[in-house]
Amino acid sequence: MMKNILIALALVTTTATASAATYTFQQDVDGYQGAMDVTMYSSYPDSSNGYQQELSVDASDSGSPNHVLLRFDELFGAGAGQIKAGEQIVSATLTLEITSAGSGILFHDMLMDWNSASATWNSFGDGVQTDGIQAAATPFLVLGADNGDSNIESGTLVLDFTDALRRMQAGSVPGYGWALLPFMPNGTNGVDFYSAEGYDLSTRPLLTVEVAAVPEPGTWAMLAAGLGLIGAVARRRA
Repeated sequence: MMKNILIALALVTTTATASAATYTFQQDVDGYQGAMDVTMYSSYPDSSNGYQQELSVDASDSGSPNHVLLRFDELFGAGAGQIKAGEQIVSATLTLEITSAGSGILFHDMLMDWNSASATWNSFGDGVQTDGIQAAATPFLVLGADNGDSNIESGTLVLDFTDALRRMQAGSVPGYGWALLPFMPNGTNGVDFYSAEGYDLSTRPLLTVEVAAVPEPGTWAMLAAGLGLIGAVARRRA
């Protein structure tokens, strides 16, 4: 009987932990090539700047605002290093290396497709519009405040992106990444951080996703049987 109990306990533990996995997505690391980002400057409204080493979110960069777009493609699929069908997202984080402290950032889901090679201030009309067409009207994450203080400090910034990734996996958003917008009108202390083109690979935006597989029906049955055995023994000893 003791042997059966130990087997049941091992089954419960294995079922809960064996399928956990962690995926990381960072441009040019481990073969990943799906990250894109760009700063769009209202002061240079027709310039495409997807090649720059740093990104800047600012309500007043020499008097004019900047918007940033960021995305990670090829996250989901059957390939190596991709999040598989049936895997549940347990947690997700976005890590940014802040090079210049600043006021704050509003994160909006992008609803319109874009490419860093062609995205400009004017290509969106007048910067990104949070109109429910180009980008979601409501930010899903708000950092900092509408003032000129250094509310976001320099250094490594780790953000909880669990719900953002779950929306993408569920198809609630199209997966075009995010618009990073300044507080208006007073978020005049720009937040700068390394882009997917940064010289040091380790400082580029990093998406980390922890997943757990959904057990097959047969596995659930085995788990239930194991728990039942443990419960039966406990009742006998009571």
